[in-house]
Order: sequence, then structure tokens, then C-alpha cells
Amino acid sequence: MINLIIKAILIVFSVIVAYLFGTAKSFREEKQKAYGEILPPLIVVAYDRMSSNKTEFNKALMKLWLYGSKKVARKIDNAVSILHHPEKGNITEAFQEAIVEMRADIQPWPWQRLKSEDVRHLYSQIIK
Repeated sequence: MINLIIKAILIVFSVIVAYLFGTAKSFREEKQKAYGEILPPLIVVAYDRMSSNKTEFNKALMKLWLYGSKKVARKIDNAVSILHHPEKGNITEAFQEAIVEMRADIQPWPWQRLKSEDVRHLYSQIIK
């Protein structure tokens, strides 16, 4: 009888652990997708102020507030603050820090982390 109870507890525990890992994996994948969708309109608006991409920019911010970690949200908020008030800092550095934080948020391996100075070419226009 005791063995049956122990087996039942182990099965329930295994199911709960599998569910939690599955949920965490699914949320990480959603974050990766959201971050991938968020960055292009943010970068375009930051470096091309005449862009008509303002609606996509605001959609990206809304998605960020839903999926981003607290650190990512703060870094992006700082970058947006600099967009509105350029005297507050350097927009490139702010976006570099935000991108590095996004990567740290979705990258489980510490040896895969980047530094801000590793993210150099945020927006490029190729001229022939």
C-alpha cells in the first residue's frame, strides 16, 4: 500500500514538473518571438525619425510590456525616454543595453551572453 502511494506521488510530481518545464519553454519561445518582432520597428523609428512606422513602434512597445522581463522593460523605457528627450543620453548605447538584456533574458547559458559593445551595427543603410 505504501509503495502504491509513493508511486502515485512520484507520478503526480513528474507530471507537475513536466508541465512547469513545458510552460517555461513555451513562454521562452514566445519571448523570443516577441523580441524578434519588437526590435525592427523600435530600431527603425529610433534611427529614421521620418519613418511612417509609428503604429508598429507602439504595437512593439505594447508587446514588450506584456512579454519582456522587468530589466528589459526598464532598458527599453530608458531608450524611448532618450528618443523623446535626446539630451538624456545616447540612443545607440541605450538600445545596445536593451538588446543585450533581451538576449540575457532568453539565453539560458551565461557563456552565450553579449556585452553592449558587441552590438555595434543596429541600423545600417547600404549606399551603392
